Amino acid sequence: MKTSQTVAQSGALTEPRMRSASLLRTSPRSGVSSGTASKIDKVATSASAISPAKQKRVRLKPESRDQLLERLRNPQLSLHEASILLRVSRATVRRYADAGRLQCLRTPGGQRRFYLRDIEQFYRQLKMRR
Repeated sequence: MKTSQTVAQSGALTEPRMRSASLLRTSPRSGVSSGTASKIDKVATSASAISPAKQKRVRLKPESRDQLLERLRNPQLSLHEASILLRVSRATVRRYADAGRLQCLRTPGGQRRFYLRDIEQFYRQLKMRR
């Protein structure tokens, strides 16, 4: 498909010709098409809406000393990390979790998380069976 560039009256090149004439309407912004101009406006307004000065700070609930120690001693691991520790594939860890042999938590996004203690206990059980 051939596209040709049009020359405006000022002699500057504008966007390539398209099948629909309505797409070639230019804005006062140095020959930028109206579709592109609206995209530029949306990006500019969305960037200003996310400025750090306007964002509300969310405070986390303070942890007790015991809760902090428990979180540090028994961290949550991803599926990949659990598979490395157990020396099996990720698919095998998924099967263990789906069968109920290995306990897991689900994040709001549906991802599996495993506690380190559960992984260590399960690994000991696997070694005894072998």
